[in-house]
Amino acid sequence: MRKIILSAIVAAFGFAGGAHAADGPGVGKWRWSAAESHYATGAYATEQTMEITRNDKDGIAVSQVVTPPDGKTFSWNIEAPYDNKMRKASAWMSFAFKRISANQFHDRYVMNDSGMRGEETFTITPDKITIRGASVTKGKKEPYVEVWSRVE
Repeated sequence: MRKIILSAIVAAFGFAGGAHAADGPGVGKWRWSAAESHYATGAYATEQTMEITRNDKDGIAVSQVVTPPDGKTFSWNIEAPYDNKMRKASAWMSFAFKRISANQFHDRYVMNDSGMRGEETFTITPDKITIRGASVTKGKKEPYVEVWSRVE
């Protein structure tokens, strides 16, 4: 009987682990925490949501909805391999992604209209995503930390 129970537990955890592995670290819906995030020049948004629908060894699919202080919401989305090559996520923004480890990836971005550039490193835990980055505007590096909490 003990072997049957142990086998059932192992099978259950194996199945759950396999399901999580298929989804990938960070797959789900996230909400930006203004209170936990810090910017050298102040927050650029009043609200943000992000959805990661794929994050595996080959690449990522991510989208974001941003509401800046003026209230004019915008969004972007991209599905890209982890090859560090720049790709458009919208008419005004481009990204390049590189995987660091199972729970970390790095991106570079360019705001196509202004030329502002930046780099970020995402660290994913089951309930939080922490993004440490810096943008460069007119030659000045402006560091920031964004914290995102899991919604789903």
